[in-house]
Amino acid sequence: MRRRFTPGFAAKAVVRTGLVLGIAVALAGCGIFKDKTPPPPCPKILIDRETAKATRFVGSGTDLTDTLIETEIQSYTGECVVDKDAQVVKMSLSVVFQATIGPAAKPLPDGTRKANFAYFVALPDFFPHPAGKQVFQTEVSFPPNVNSVRYRDGEVTLTIPFSKSVGSGDLRVYIGMQLDPKQLEFNRKNQPQF
Repeated sequence: MRRRFTPGFAAKAVVRTGLVLGIAVALAGCGIFKDKTPPPPCPKILIDRETAKATRFVGSGTDLTDTLIETEIQSYTGECVVDKDAQVVKMSLSVVFQATIGPAAKPLPDGTRKANFAYFVALPDFFPHPAGKQVFQTEVSFPPNVNSVRYRDGEVTLTIPFSKSVGSGDLRVYIGMQLDPKQLEFNRKNQPQF
């Protein structure tokens, strides 16, 4: 017995197949078939309270009139990419400071004032290895008649290894001002008690 080919049936089958394929492509584009596991977490970034601020004085004084510059870390921006296969975190970070020039700072001949300072990015899990802490020097300029500026430093890039026992979310990155012992003591004495 011969089967008859029915053009109407064939056309309906093609339309149905086209619809099914179209829906599958649309759903795939929406992410319904993508892996639903959340991405690995980025390391925790912490601003160290004791070193969040640096005050530099002229001479040995600690009076307000002896202040050259006061710099404080305000915030940071950045992003990270966690490569689970290579077990590394690639992170970029940019630190934002509030810098205030003090009465002891002397202006340059053009009326501007400049001050330099240093801050650090530290990975306590990697001490005492030299890569556990990096210090960055930066300079800020104050226009004439402006004593306080908000300043964003350039981007710092980090590549941090992790392991199965210490995941990317367990890593800690500390940001702070690079202080000498006298500046650290000043901060500890003048910090508000909570």
